[in-house]
Amino acid sequence: MILVTGACGFIGRHLIQTLKARTPDMRIRGFDLVQPEPGILPDDVSVFCGSLEQTNLLSRAVRDADAVVHLAAKVEPDSRELQHMRQVNVVGAQNVYAAAVASGCRLFVHMSSSGVYGPPRSGGPFRETDPHKPTTPYQVTKSEAEQALCQMEPKHTQLNILRPTGIHGAGRLAQIGAYRKVLTRKWSVELAGDVIIHPAHVRDVVEAIIAILGRPAPHQTAFNVGGERPIRLQEFYALVAEMFGVRRRRVVLPRSVAGPLADLTAPICSLMGRPKPLLAEMSRGYVFTGAVDDSRFRKGYPGVPVVTLADGVREHIEWARARGLI
Repeated sequence: MILVTGACGFIGRHLIQTLKARTPDMRIRGFDLVQPEPGILPDDVSVFCGSLEQTNLLSRAVRDADAVVHLAAKVEPDSRELQHMRQVNVVGAQNVYAAAVASGCRLFVHMSSSGVYGPPRSGGPFRETDPHKPTTPYQVTKSEAEQALCQMEPKHTQLNILRPTGIHGAGRLAQIGAYRKVLTRKWSVELAGDVIIHPAHVRDVVEAIIAILGRPAPHQTAFNVGGERPIRLQEFYALVAEMFGVRRRRVVLPRSVAGPLADLTAPICSLMGRPKPLLAEMSRGYVFTGAVDDSRFRKGYPGVPVVTLADGVREHIEWARARGLI
């Protein structure tokens, strides 16, 4: 039996639906703050409803579980609130792991984030051995959760950690605002520099979890999970525009203009609580990367499929259009 926390969330419902489609007889139990709406999860998946602070309820939920996939988290990348996020993402993860260890669970898969490495940097992609340099409350609590779990006594429970990059796919609302801007803005004003992103489709993450459930890695192994390929943010927007059939005119600000302008606006952004530390450097033509090197995972699990970036974006846009979101 497998317990999935955050069962009604974006990754949770994709994971459970995929597992049940492949192995209908598999016993799956969920844990979430709310009961699922009809049709979100298969009918034979029971869901314990409660918070991660309810340790007695967690003990009941994890009973007889062979593996736990811990997806439940407070995911607000732009939030400046730390205390409640730490209570959910750190203390909550400790509570679930402690319950899994006490029950004799074989495997605990913890969903972390590539955000533990901090903001995009100059140079190559992030590797699992790179130091954690989180800056936002979300990044900080994801890093703290990893450290806290690794310090706990595992007994016979193997801990595997996944650090995916920005996840997209049907059901994800985070990128809809960006899609709308591409659709409505006929002009784009761009800097000489850029940021490299590495979008992972939700199926990429689900397939990674399923692979580890079938063959766990050694205790405390952490894996980066990226998508098909890294891509510059400006190129990504051009791909989205192509999907929409929109012709956008690009205006690249000269470094001589963009650099001084960025110097002037940086203090204003900081006062508004929206600091942009890379803006000045990008204005001068520097390129930063938020991509990850996921070769450790790909070498360990070579048969795991990867969704192409074009197919993933197309599917996401079609889902959003069907629901009138764009």
